Amino acid sequence: MIELGELEKNYDEFAKRNARVVVVSDEGLEDAQQTQKDFPHLVVVADADKKLISAVEVLHPHGGQHGKDVAAPTTFVIDKQGMVKGRYRTKQVIARLSAKEVLDMVDASLGK
Repeated sequence: MIELGELEKNYDEFAKRNARVVVVSDEGLEDAQQTQKDFPHLVVVADADKKLISAVEVLHPHGGQHGKDVAAPTTFVIDKQGMVKGRYRTKQVIARLSAKEVLDMVDASLGK
């Protein structure tokens, strides 16, 4: 959860850009609620049944421990009209973008 802490610490930079960070997790509701408490400036969405993860095509079949299906780390930049303006999907399940890289992506996709 280091990356979530990094995103939380950069809340002011996201706010300057009128951007919100939404985290979709395949954890259950109770775990998502705890994550929300730990990172109050992020929006945490529980997707234990993986419906959203499947709909946006970021499911990594058998990519987790013991062959469990998991969400592939993917960053989307979505504008106010709900249009995807940028997308980045890592090649490795353990890799994540830094907060600076996400901010750069927001700037490049939506303009600063």
